[in-house]
Amino acid sequence: MRGGMNRTERRITDMLRQIATRDVVVLNDFGGSPRRLAALTYIAVQYGFRYGQTTRHGQMLQVRLIRDNRPEARERSTAALSRLAAGRTPGMRPGTLKPLPDAAPAVGLLRARIEFDAMDDDLDWRRKAVFMSASTALMMLLLIPAGWRASLCAGGAMGLVFAVFLQLELGRKDRLARRLKAHGLL
Repeated sequence: MRGGMNRTERRITDMLRQIATRDVVVLNDFGGSPRRLAALTYIAVQYGFRYGQTTRHGQMLQVRLIRDNRPEARERSTAALSRLAAGRTPGMRPGTLKPLPDAAPAVGLLRARIEFDAMDDDLDWRRKAVFMSASTALMMLLLIPAGWRASLCAGGAMGLVFAVFLQLELGRKDRLARRLKAHGLL
């Protein structure tokens, strides 16, 4: 039976198995895709779970979901089970993790939360800053034979580019935080 399923259908089936047997569901994405994890999280929410947290382990993102015991979560779960019996994954186009138009805003917010938590968990920015500084210094040293002005200009240009990249990353995190706060999710 598994041989006829595509990768997306296998991911959904594996998640549904966890949902049926556990109170805490762990979703892993080895490619680190917040989009896929947000879609899977949305489906899990329809089955009575709530978002817990996201952690980064190298390139892999891991999302933890916790069973939600509130009455409205149980009602969502009952409705989702009836849609599943009809062969439809709640909120997604058939056989994909692409949200339907009515589910897209909720999936987008889940994605923003996953990205924010992954960035918050990512202490890698310090390593990035050290790597970028070391690369700039190495470039300057390698270009000394071409002249101190060329060396200084190349090092300054690299330093500027790296500083812009770090600032863009911090700006993205700030935008995600504002969006989440506006929806009361942070």
